[in-house]
Amino acid sequence: MTGSHFDSTAKAERHERSRMIRDAVIFMTVAVCLLIGGFALIRAFKTDEPAQVSMACALKLYSTYNPKNFDQCVAVCMACNAGVKTTCSTSCRLRGAQ
Repeated sequence: MTGSHFDSTAKAERHERSRMIRDAVIFMTVAVCLLIGGFALIRAFKTDEPAQVSMACALKLYSTYNPKNFDQCVAVCMACNAGVKTTCSTSCRLRGAQ
């Protein structure tokens, strides 16, 4: 066999390996994009409003419950959601209670 035959075979093998790597990178990129899109879609449909059960419980405690009122928010969280003061106060602050 000639040396050029070995060179062309090695080139073909390198080309095939680079094509396989490129295809794997494209597949991984598409998979990650689909995952991110799925999480964004799930997040878009998730509501930040309290559930109806929590709202009913809150209205038992406060006739005019305002989730933006920090003291009311913490009290409702602790009573209705079985929370503790630290996590409830953090949760209320993150939801914008003042």
